[in-house]
Amino acid sequence: MMIFQAIIIILIWEIPIFLFIKTYKKMDKKEQQDAKEELKNPSFLLIFGGGCIGFQVFITGSVSEIKIIQHIGAGLVFIGFVSGCMAAFRQRQVIKGLALMIVGIIGAIIYII
Repeated sequence: MMIFQAIIIILIWEIPIFLFIKTYKKMDKKEQQDAKEELKNPSFLLIFGGGCIGFQVFITGSVSEIKIIQHIGAGLVFIGFVSGCMAAFRQRQVIKGLALMIVGIIGAIIYII
């Protein structure tokens, strides 16, 4: 069972990295430069890091059955939703901001229950 868990955890982290690198290599030079600049943007890191990486940490905690990792992942996902909500409100996208807020609140309630 431990080997199966290890394989799943490796795949959870390796597949997105592989797909990102594959997509990055297909971009032309200008798109690559734009992607580098976007990756350095703190708000992008907060939203992406909170949402996507937090979800991966949460799934890793669930698969490995380590509750503290699962809680950290859930916290990161919640931070990602709140950051995305705030960014949407700053860009005057009220419907998107409200949708993210509702999804974040529902997710937090489901996680707590």
